[in-house]
Amino acid sequence: MIGRPTTRAFTFILALLVTPAANAEVFEISGDGNLVNITQPAWQPETVVSELPSGLPPVSAIMPAAAPPSGSVQQHIQHAAARYGVNGALLDAVAWQESRYNPRARSSAGAMGVMQLMPGTARDLGVTDPHSVSQNIAGGAAYLRAQLEKFGNNVPLALAAYNAGPGAVMRYGGIPPYRETQNYVRQIMNRMARTNFAFGPN
Repeated sequence: MIGRPTTRAFTFILALLVTPAANAEVFEISGDGNLVNITQPAWQPETVVSELPSGLPPVSAIMPAAAPPSGSVQQHIQHAAARYGVNGALLDAVAWQESRYNPRARSSAGAMGVMQLMPGTARDLGVTDPHSVSQNIAGGAAYLRAQLEKFGNNVPLALAAYNAGPGAVMRYGGIPPYRETQNYVRQIMNRMARTNFAFGPN
């Protein structure tokens, strides 16, 4: 339940259905009551984890106790990237594309947190608290690792699977012909290329 706004800002989603695909705008209400649009241009409510392969171990079972409990989002991203063997720049770019690193982001479809995990997927991943920054990012990293393994470490295909689901990638034999998914893959690849120097390959 959302209470009255205080000096701490809170975030909510307004989905504007202007085309068959939903375009989400993210706003933040600051403590002084001002409405600030912090939308990422290409973020769509469909940009969520939606399908989970069998056999993926739960985050709660493999997440090390050494995870930084109160570190920055970027620290959690680097920690999860190392733990799950995902390129740090790749995981960082997915987090940016999904939520602009916003742990309070919530899509109109119900996806939550930095990595925009759907409630059912979060449960399947063993994420007991999807609002926890460390668990949410670990869940997204685990799922992304599974897609990389499923598609032979082909990064564009893994990203397409994260966005549209692995079933769609297999059905079309590549990146699905969805404008949203194609833009999603292209923008993440571009961002990763710009930021990879800061993380280096894993």
